[in-house]
Amino acid sequence: MKDNKALKYLTLITGVLTLLLGVYTLVRPMRTFLAIGWILGILLFVNGIELVILSLSKEKKEIGACILGVLEGLAGIILLFSGIQRFITDVMAAYMVGAIILIYGIFQIAAGTKVYKSSKGKGILSIVCGVLSVIVSIISFTHPVLTMISAGYMIAFSVLMQGINMIVLGINFGKIEN
Repeated sequence: MKDNKALKYLTLITGVLTLLLGVYTLVRPMRTFLAIGWILGILLFVNGIELVILSLSKEKKEIGACILGVLEGLAGIILLFSGIQRFITDVMAAYMVGAIILIYGIFQIAAGTKVYKSSKGKGILSIVCGVLSVIVSIISFTHPVLTMISAGYMIAFSVLMQGINMIVLGINFGKIEN
């Protein structure tokens, strides 16, 4: 029973902290998006260390994997300590969002033309959504800053929802459903 109370309070505290982070990201959407370079740098560095450790801990040492881990770790360090590389990474991430939306739109249009034969309503809806996605991707390519801000807001809303979910989970923790 004591463990349940501790888990309940831990869940509530984590939920409140996540909610506060969500409010911060909502207020600072551009800064939120520009954290992608930092996150990628940390992930590269940690993954590089992990790869080196794994490649050297095996009975038969994998030198190629070890070298790759060192290079990956160095790439992470460069990304973490070079503002220019982080900025380029963030801008490229904005263009990648545009590319993903473009590809999604093309697939939606293609799926809509296939579905149109069997269901005109679904087909038209799919084609319209695909065309809108293509338009959004064009806007994304021509205005990467707008994309960064929009993606920052999407991240903010996701973090806010996660915080709210955790608070609700914490409040209802241990309650038995009837």
